[in-house]
Amino acid sequence: MLKHGILGLLGYGAMSGYEIMEVFRDSLSYFWSANTSQIYRELQTLKEKGFVTDVKVEQKGKPDKNVFSITDEGREELCRWLRDDNYGKLNSGLMMKVFFAGEIGAEENVERFERLREAAEARLARYEFIDRVTEQYKPALGGNGEKYEYWRMTVDFGRRYDAMLIDWCGSCIEKIQQKNRP
Repeated sequence: MLKHGILGLLGYGAMSGYEIMEVFRDSLSYFWSANTSQIYRELQTLKEKGFVTDVKVEQKGKPDKNVFSITDEGREELCRWLRDDNYGKLNSGLMMKVFFAGEIGAEENVERFERLREAAEARLARYEFIDRVTEQYKPALGGNGEKYEYWRMTVDFGRRYDAMLIDWCGSCIEKIQQKNRP
């Protein structure tokens, strides 16, 4: 899916690998992770497949940079992927660990749920920053309110997910504590 994320970002305009990483960090990273080397590796694969092209841009006092653009074939691939209703299975390391958590002690599990809840609370607090960042990118979307609203929908999902996770962790902690009361 990383390739489709990169194609989607390039759909907004030509960017260098570094710029893609910055936009990725500011927009997609709260629900999809990728490091710089993965992005550059994927850009080369996309180029080999004809989904992107690049132009070398000379810079004074800095190394030259490659600026990537999506091709018509790349846009077709992005649209094909967007229309595909196969979202894949929910492969969740969290759920796998919870499923088998009975193998370790109740006290340790309570601590783990508390840490998970704290992490979700920290992410939830960060959404104010994410709101500001999405506002900054609004002009880059060509003033198209519809594209901006889809960005906002992903932020809303993240906010709701973390709120649900906080509530769910509290419920799990309560169940563990009730079961283990003397």
